[in-house]
Amino acid sequence: MDPTKIMAELLKSGAIMLAETCPVEGCHLPLFKLRTGEVICPIHGKVHIVKTEEEAREVYTRTYLSHILEKLEIYALKTIENLLNSPDIEPTEYIKWLEVLERIQRIKSQLTSKP
Repeated sequence: MDPTKIMAELLKSGAIMLAETCPVEGCHLPLFKLRTGEVICPIHGKVHIVKTEEEAREVYTRTYLSHILEKLEIYALKTIENLLNSPDIEPTEYIKWLEVLERIQRIKSQLTSKP
């Protein structure tokens, strides 16, 4: 889709065009702040604006941790599925993996609630 049309749609929907441009090499399109506060590039989607090395580390750490949690969640779900197909599994084994899933969800929730 044409970036100009996407930008027009963003403006129509109430997004604010920012002075900053997309950090993706070669893009240079203006960034837009949505009503939700999320900052996006019309082509590349969500981006993070950082002003210091510390902010960059925080974004990288949060993004990397989210990626790891997604993988761990998939692993836990597959493990539970395998347990369901195995005879003679103790209920405590199910409970252990359900607790793992609960903790993953709690951490993911905390990550998304931080500014």
